[in-house]
Order: sequence, then structure tokens, then C-alpha cells
Amino acid sequence: MKKANGIGFYFMTIATILAIVACVMYGSVMYKYQPVYIMLGVAIALGVLAVVLTFAMGGKGVFGIVPVINAALMGSAAVWSASLMVNQIGYVVAGLDGMETINGFVYLCVVAVIAMLFYIIAYFAPMYKEAK
Repeated sequence: MKKANGIGFYFMTIATILAIVACVMYGSVMYKYQPVYIMLGVAIALGVLAVVLTFAMGGKGVFGIVPVINAALMGSAAVWSASLMVNQIGYVVAGLDGMETINGFVYLCVVAVIAMLFYIIAYFAPMYKEAK
């Protein structure tokens, strides 16, 4: 039987694209924490490697743990990106600064959390299926 890409493969592909978007978006955050770039970069590298090898091998690869690792990395990136933004968020809440100073951070967190959720879905969904 021939193998075809399953729904998990597509969720992982979309999540990897979102990880790339999150890495680009992190450049617009006011205060940056270097380990966040590392977390996003590792998630991108693992995601691309798993997607390419799963596609090339027709689903025969053992990449089941990659979505779990990437989900943890994306969640960690969202949380750790907040570590330097705490004061700025406080300034916005207090009305001392405008919301535009934290927009990049908010957008990054939204994209990172969506990517994390897609990686979690990809873990539970099949990466390949039997083609008819």
C-alpha cells in the first residue's frame, strides 16, 4: 500500500510556517530576549526537518516526538518573551504608554500560541495514511 500525507503532516507544516512568522514578528517587539530567538530557531529547524523528511520518506520516518518538542518550544518562546516586556505592559495598563508599544509582543504571543496548538494537534493526528 502506498502512503499519503495525513492531517498531522499538514498541521505540522502550518505550525512550522507560523513558527517562521513568529520569528520574523519577534523583530518588532520592543525588548528582545536572545533565548527566544534560539527557541524559535530550533522549532523552525526541527519542524522543517520533520516536514521535509516525512514528505520525502512517504511517512516512514519516526518524527512523532518533534511536534511535542516544538509545542514546548513555542509555548516557552511566548512565555519568555514576556520576561522583558513586564514593565512595558505595566506602563500600558497604567496609561503611561500607548498600546502600540506592546502590539508586536501581543501579535507574537498570539501566533506562537496558535503554532503551539497546531503542533499539539499534529502530535495526535496521523502523519500519514494509507493511499487508495
